Amino acid sequence: MEGVRIIELEKVKDDERGTIHQFSNREVSDLLLVKRNKGSVSAAHYHVGKSKEKDPETVVLLEGKAKIIFKNVKTGEHEEGSWEKPVKFLIDPFIYHEIHALTDVILLDMNSIGDDLEDTIKGDKHVK
Repeated sequence: MEGVRIIELEKVKDDERGTIHQFSNREVSDLLLVKRNKGSVSAAHYHVGKSKEKDPETVVLLEGKAKIIFKNVKTGEHEEGSWEKPVKFLIDPFIYHEIHALTDVILLDMNSIGDDLEDTIKGDKHVK
C-alpha cells in the first residue's frame, strides 16, 4: 500500500544464545519500548505530518505476532495483514494504523510521547 513500507530486518548473528538483527533509523532522542498483552488493540490513530519525527512514524515489532490495519485517510485505501517479529514499519502521515496483539508483543516506537502531542488524530472517525 502506498504510504506504508514494511522492511524485514537483517539477521547478522544467529547462535545458541539467540539472534541479532540490525536496522538503521534516523537520529532520535527518545524511544518507546511498548509491551502489549495478547488480545489488546493499540495505536488506532494517524498523524497529520506536523512533527518531523512522525514523518514517517517508525515502529519495530520486536517480539510476538500482530495484525495491523492500515487505512489511507485521504483515499480510503485499506490493507491489513499479520506479521511476526522482527519487522519494521514506516508509516506516512494520514495513514491510520491499528495494532492487534495476536500474542503478547513488544514494540519499539522510534519516537517519544511528546512527538505525538500536536500531530495525532485518535480513532478512525475521520477515515473514509
